Amino acid sequence: MNITIKDIARETGLSTATISKYLNHKKILEENRVLIEETIRRLDYRPNRSAQILRTKKTHTIAILLTDLGTYFWASLINSVTHYFIQHNYTVITCSYSFNPGKEIKVIQDLISQNPDGVIMLPHNNADDYYQLIQEAGIPVVILDSIPSNFSEHPADCITSDNYGGGAFLARHLLENGHTNIAIVERSINSYTLEERIRGFMDVYKENGYDTSSFLTPYPAIPFNDSQTVTERGKQRFRQVMSSPHPPTAIFFTNYTVGIGGLSAAYALTKPVPESVSLVCFDDDPLFKVMNPSLTCVSQNLKEIGEKASEILLRRIHGDYSDFPSRTIVDVIFHKRNSVKDLTRENS
Repeated sequence: MNITIKDIARETGLSTATISKYLNHKKILEENRVLIEETIRRLDYRPNRSAQILRTKKTHTIAILLTDLGTYFWASLINSVTHYFIQHNYTVITCSYSFNPGKEIKVIQDLISQNPDGVIMLPHNNADDYYQLIQEAGIPVVILDSIPSNFSEHPADCITSDNYGGGAFLARHLLENGHTNIAIVERSINSYTLEERIRGFMDVYKENGYDTSSFLTPYPAIPFNDSQTVTERGKQRFRQVMSSPHPPTAIFFTNYTVGIGGLSAAYALTKPVPESVSLVCFDDDPLFKVMNPSLTCVSQNLKEIGEKASEILLRRIHGDYSDFPSRTIVDVIFHKRNSVKDLTRENS
């Protein structure tokens, strides 16, 4: 038997208008919300999406647009967004454009034709302004992991991790352990996040009177086209800095794909980590916890980022733009592990 809102109204003693308000995500009394949700679960009510779309022109669909679905890194964020919107009776679809700007435009155009109620988008860098196409179609969009370079002309809601603070965390840890000969691997073209991590790291040393001009390896920044290329580049950079006349005592990997590449090269050293060189990384990875030694890093709270992005997007869908454009920074988590050698003991 098909359950209708009339059945829910009869069971709860509420009007069909109140039930309809709830189903269309409008504000109702808290006690009514609790009663309706309990009744929906008990009756196993499933809304007729086709009828809803015809009535409201809403599809009750949310799209997540990522640079690359070939990596597991964003899985917890996708899960967080999906879990949030399922609770609000939305369907969530996830798609990717594989770091290809031409494909990105096509994917966005396809999304717009499907008329999602909102989009959560990860641009390939801070010069990527294709989010404007979504805005121009009247669809709310939340940007992840970047602040667009033309933010002032084309504002958007943005959520990032505390990239500056995370870089500073790692710098303070290395400095407390006596490391002043540092190499930073890797930079990227038009990457707001990586530049913020590097800036936070270098500012700690500058504030303590150290010259940081030698920290950045003298190689051009690269576009982050795909994870395999970046991982291979991490290997190359590691070998280059360790074969220099004055190799660093510590290396800062600016993201996990570079870190994985550097770690694979580090295992070829005649002396293990951290005896030969200390390593820290922005981002965590399951491998970093179980390797020997485990890798000191800061991790992003992707679950919280997903939740905050979802909360903002749902408010925009409901027409609340009171705080637009919002810029949200989510705290990172420092993990002190075993990949940093304490040089202060040797010098004491």
